Amino acid sequence: MTLFLNGKPLAFDSEPGQRALMAAHSAGTRVECRCRMPAPEMYIAATAGKFIVKRMPGTGPDHAIDCPSFLPPEELSGLAQVQASAITEDPDDGTTTLKLGFPLRKNSKSRTALEQTGAKPTEAKAAPRKLTITSVLHFLWHEADLGKWYPRMDGKRFWGVIHHALRRAAAGKIVKGQDLSGILFVPEYFKPENKAEIAARRNQLFANLRPTGGGETPFGLVVAEYKGKETTPHGARFIFKHAPDCAFFADEDLSKKFDKVFGDQLRLIEAMGSGHAIVIASFSIAKAGYPVLHEIGMMLVTDNWIPFEGLRELEVLNALTEQNRAFQKQMRFNLPADAPIASAVLLDTTDPIALFVANKPDDAGALALLTTASEEGHYPSWCWFDDGPMRPFPDRGASLSSRHSRPPEGGADETWDNPIPSGAIERFPDED
Repeated sequence: MTLFLNGKPLAFDSEPGQRALMAAHSAGTRVECRCRMPAPEMYIAATAGKFIVKRMPGTGPDHAIDCPSFLPPEELSGLAQVQASAITEDPDDGTTTLKLGFPLRKNSKSRTALEQTGAKPTEAKAAPRKLTITSVLHFLWHEADLGKWYPRMDGKRFWGVIHHALRRAAAGKIVKGQDLSGILFVPEYFKPENKAEIAARRNQLFANLRPTGGGETPFGLVVAEYKGKETTPHGARFIFKHAPDCAFFADEDLSKKFDKVFGDQLRLIEAMGSGHAIVIASFSIAKAGYPVLHEIGMMLVTDNWIPFEGLRELEVLNALTEQNRAFQKQMRFNLPADAPIASAVLLDTTDPIALFVANKPDDAGALALLTTASEEGHYPSWCWFDDGPMRPFPDRGASLSSRHSRPPEGGADETWDNPIPSGAIERFPDED
């Protein structure tokens, strides 16, 4: 990624670069990313006392495939459904507003019913889209670039990196009129020798969520790795990794619903013997000072913290990482489980190649939708739709000889044309 400001190269992390960005931010000047020509414009945002450069909304595909600002078209994931409706970016002030479909406060009094006028509607319009609690987790993972994988990341991702990336992703995000970073609790990488300092920072965030007077009770959000739960006389005590000294409590009803909704996912993680179960939940602070859970979502991720939805998709992601490939995992956001999306997009080929995986090859209806999505997509596609073994991926640097890569009727593999030397994109984006 080569950034230019006012026609001059920009080292945005340097002290002169930060001064230049501050002046440009005040003047509303755009930054150019000369990863390709014509150069995509980028905007300047101020977060956590620092100026950063962000891609303009909807311009991810305009960047070169080896640029850290590249993103596949939103239509390959669930992002297209919520972008510009439930997720609204404002390049002028650098903020992003998220519309939520779940509450972030609880009234002490019962809610007043909406007034029923009996009048006929005078307009036909779609209901406004809002993010579910799991979609917020998908957005944070996406915004933190945790769905993007380069071979040089191997061995460099651990909870400390995840914590930092999620906190950075939450900066400048507005929910229900407030800063998401002010109500988001992501446990710090736990070190026993730093236990007191970590608890003090956590308690400071919790103090801001305590109810005042007899009014509304504010909610916070927690994103953490699930470790387990223990039954209590009134419900359950939830334990999250890297927060061993901070249990979250749930009533009996929520605890039973958690087991019913997420039991299969937790058993899958246990059977795998690897991976992580990431939880997002809304919570309040009880008068006694402990956190109480209200609504919970979950997402499974690999050992490398890449999200996955089924065993076949997991097999594809594991094969990609074992073969040292670069790729972008696609997130579902609000889309239902049977809606067709690409599982991932290869980033180390001449042109991006979308990977489509049928987690249930015997489901004819879902397979038909997935086939249509792969054929009508913006990029060439590699597909694994049958019960047979997974086919080889396109070589690094390959350019597909035909738009789609399902085998011809005879079942023979296709050849990937125009190979170029590999390794050009094997780098850690944070090093740019």
